[in-house]
Amino acid sequence: MKFGYLPQTDVETGNLRTDDQLRDAIINLQKFGGVPLTGEIDEATKKLMTLPRCGLPDKPDPRYIRARHKRYTVHGQQWSHLNLTWR
Repeated sequence: MKFGYLPQTDVETGNLRTDDQLRDAIINLQKFGGVPLTGEIDEATKKLMTLPRCGLPDKPDPRYIRARHKRYTVHGQQWSHLNLTWR
């Protein structure tokens, strides 16, 4: 759930998962990690799961895909002030 392969669950249902959900999550992890797609947690998948990683999801949350802000300026725009300082 932390890395985006399984949907978040609520308190009432707990962590109930079907075999198909788990198999799909494992296959998606294997695709992302570039290991053979078996749908089972084999040695290559275990090794992939033990690699160091950041805490962010591997797949972006679809709710926030369109909320990305541009991080550039269009040529010709000017700053509103010219007196710049830094620390």
